[in-house]
Amino acid sequence: MAMRPITGKTVVVTGGSRGIGLSLVKGFLARDNVVIATSRKVSDAAELQQLRQQYGPARLHLSDLDASRAASIAQWAEGVKGAGVKHVDVLVNNAGVYGRRLDLQEFTEADFLLAFHTNTLGPFFVVQQLLKQGLLGLPPVPAPTEPGAPPPPAPAPVALVANISSIMGSNTDPTVSTVTKGGFAYRASKAALNAISTTLARDLAPSGVEVVAMHPGYVRTQLSGGNGWIDAEESAAGLIGVMESGVALNGRFLTYNGEEIPW
Repeated sequence: MAMRPITGKTVVVTGGSRGIGLSLVKGFLARDNVVIATSRKVSDAAELQQLRQQYGPARLHLSDLDASRAASIAQWAEGVKGAGVKHVDVLVNNAGVYGRRLDLQEFTEADFLLAFHTNTLGPFFVVQQLLKQGLLGLPPVPAPTEPGAPPPPAPAPVALVANISSIMGSNTDPTVSTVTKGGFAYRASKAALNAISTTLARDLAPSGVEVVAMHPGYVRTQLSGGNGWIDAEESAAGLIGVMESGVALNGRFLTYNGEEIPW
């Protein structure tokens, strides 16, 4: 079972300068957490700067992070450690791109690489680098030394990683993914993120880290071109509500209202 409620924790939100990410930052701050919010250039993120003035730098840390570049992620994680952060309780890998809206004949290699670097590799390397800095989870439980001895039980979760995916990354969902066309690069990058999420969920369980893939809904944001069925505040409130719900999250693919999505 995941940690509940999320209050008095240290929370990282990547891509926190606008849309769903900004609403997540506001939601976690309102729950009395310390929030580390990232953006490609936080000096240009006016709303994050206003929030830092409101809550103070001790409650809201702002840091530059280009989620499409592994070198930027490594430098950022070192900076988090260097700033005195001891442990990340909740990581929301929210930074993502849709890319150009193209017909099949128009896609280029660059369109796929941008989507994969940001939506798939970015979340993986954020997790990897926080682990390298000793900021995520517990030391792994040692394997039993005696032949035939049962493995030790996994520790209770001490950290949660929520990878913001998309229902378009499902290969079989009948409501959206099997009835809509196009979006090749975005779909593929989110499907790959889902595969990474389930693998991380298995591999990190012995370290007390839960990993869940989450669909934020069809949200009216810049990424969706202003189209959508819900606003960013409703999406963020739902996502946080699922994280706080007390249900088992590890290895699952859930919507912002807690419904299971087929892979």
